[in-house]
This record gives sequence, C-alpha cells and structure tokens, in this order.
Amino acid sequence: MAHVALIGGFGDLVVKLRGTLIKALRSAGHTVTVCVPPPSAAARPGVTAGLSAMGVRLVEAPLVRAGTNPLAELALRSFYDEFMIREKPDVVIAYNPKPVFYAIPAARRAGIQRSAAMITGLGYAFTSRDLKARLLSIVAMRFYRRSLPLASTVIFQNADDRTRFEHLGLLGAVRDVQTIPGSGVDLEHFPHVPITEEPSRIDFLYLGRFLRDKGVADFAEAARALHALRTDANRFRCQVAGAVDENPSSVTDGDVQHWAKSGTLESLGRLEDPRPALAACSVMVLPSYGEGMPMAVLEAMATGRAIITTEAPGCRETIIDGESGILVPPGSPAALAVAMEQFLEDPALVVSMGQAARVRAEKLFDSRIVNARVLAALGM
Repeated sequence: MAHVALIGGFGDLVVKLRGTLIKALRSAGHTVTVCVPPPSAAARPGVTAGLSAMGVRLVEAPLVRAGTNPLAELALRSFYDEFMIREKPDVVIAYNPKPVFYAIPAARRAGIQRSAAMITGLGYAFTSRDLKARLLSIVAMRFYRRSLPLASTVIFQNADDRTRFEHLGLLGAVRDVQTIPGSGVDLEHFPHVPITEEPSRIDFLYLGRFLRDKGVADFAEAARALHALRTDANRFRCQVAGAVDENPSSVTDGDVQHWAKSGTLESLGRLEDPRPALAACSVMVLPSYGEGMPMAVLEAMATGRAIITTEAPGCRETIIDGESGILVPPGSPAALAVAMEQFLEDPALVVSMGQAARVRAEKLFDSRIVNARVLAALGM
C-alpha cells in the first residue's frame, strides 16, 4: 500500500472538501498525510477531530494564500523540499495554486514518480478583472508552465478550465490530462430532505466564502432589488452563510453588517455544519464568476434543493437550466433578481427542481464514483 501526501492551500476546508477522497484512500489501505496551512482558531477543532477520526496525520505548512513576499515564497518552496525528504510519500496529490506551483516540483526533485496536480478552479488571478489580478495571472501562468509538466497527471474539475489552460499554452508538455467532475458529494452525509409541498415562503440561501468573485455582493444587490420591487416581502427571505476571507476578492465585515442592517439580507455567520441551513432553505444561490466545481451547490443538490447559479465555468455543469435550477449571467444582479422572482411567481418550481437536482447529484456527482476515478488516474 502507498503513503499518500495530500497537499492543499486552505486548512479550514480540508475535511469538508477532501474528506471523501481521504476516506477512499484509507479504505483502499493507503496511509495519508495531509499538509495544509494552519486552520483558523474557529475551524481547528473540527479539522483536527475530522482528520484524527480518519486516522490521518496533519502537517502544517507556512503557506499564506494571498501572500506575495518573495522570501516567504522561497521558504515555502524549501518547506516542501524538506517535507518530501522527511515524509517520503509514494504519491503526492496537490491542489490549489501554491501547492501545485511548489509541491509538485518538490516531489519530482525528491524522485517521487506519481503525483497529481488538481486544478480545482482558476481563482482570483484568472476570474477577477482588476490590475492586481492581471499581474498575478502572468506570474501564475509562468508557475503553471513550470510545474504541470512535472506531474504524472493533471486533473481538471471542468472542461472549460482545461480548454482555457490549453489555449494559454499551459499543458503543452503535460503527460496525462483528465477531467473529473469536481470532488463529488457524500450522498449519505447530505441525505435527501425533500420538499413535498409548495412553500408559502421562499428562503434563498447563499452558502460560501464571502468573496465578490463568488457573487455574494451580487446576491446582496439582488436581494435589495427584490425588496424594492415587490410588495410581498413576507413571502421571501434572503440569507448568507459564510465568512470574510483573506482573498483579495473578499468583502469586508462592514459590508456584511451593512447588508444585515438594511433588512434585506440576514447573515447566519460561519457554519460548521451546513446541513440544517440547506434543509431549511428553498433555493440555493451561488452567483459565482467561475469555479472548479462548487461543493456548496453539490451539497444543496444532494439535499434536494433547487439551484440558481451562473453560466460561468464550473457552475453551468452542475445543473440543467430550467430543470434542476436556473442559470444566469455572472456579474448581473438584475438577472439574478429576475431568476429569484421566478420562484416567487411559481413556487412549484421549488419542489420540481429540487427533486431533479437530487437525481442529478446521484447520477453524476456521487463522491464514490468521483474518487474512484481519481484513484484510477493515479494507478491506485
């Protein structure tokens, strides 16, 4: 059996986003070491308990996701070199940009033959339009060109991201490229909680980090517009669940407080367990500008909730427009408000689209199917 190093860039979400993959590796008899940045104080108890329950050891990396200090980046590169020599993994799976940039080359320098670079979304550098993002995208492309050919396989979560990398010339020397739909969703952990009757009130829920690139500000604007246009505000509620982030695209605590004080949006804060909120909502809303494959949407689909998301890469693959949810253009609060209003005009859509979403989750996004493909890509 193999020793697998799972290396990511966000400690808080490693159990949530990679828990089913870790379980699949452990069930196959492999040893797993997780290497991520230190979880936040709020998330640490859940992360350490979750990893311990799976029999996995945690190694904390000195990685700052939004950092650009050259000395810190050199220190991170040295850390991964030392990690490979000390831990001697047989297989390395790296996801998020900096682990792909630095851990994949470190694995090659250490003589590790099997490694996977998982492209789980393009992130701020490619989805934002400001000057800083454009400059970061130039740097990121240079790192991808250097690191991706050193992986034994590169795994994308959607075809759009793969096509974009091909057009940018980032995959020319890569040996093996695969597209596997997202990280999958645990259908047992997120059981179907059906809505059997047309709800008298429609509860719209945004669930995720409070990033402008994920559309949280667009959702807040759509909620404001809906309250301004309609006289039946008692028939709907708009909620956000999550937290601000160190990502440059993050909104501020002041923004969230302003939305809550306006009376058009309710903040549920950061949720350790999203299942009660998903079960209580009518429609899950994620107006993102681009994803690898949005886990929050898959969890909502598994719960049996109708979806509003965007036509952006990674999002449009999750649902069938008009059947299991509604697709809107990214960056358009007006279009988002119109989509939300459709459910107010026809509450039966909450029931029918929620049922269709669960069926689609079972068919395409079951984590058992997805993780079996990841292991097969690594010859495991």
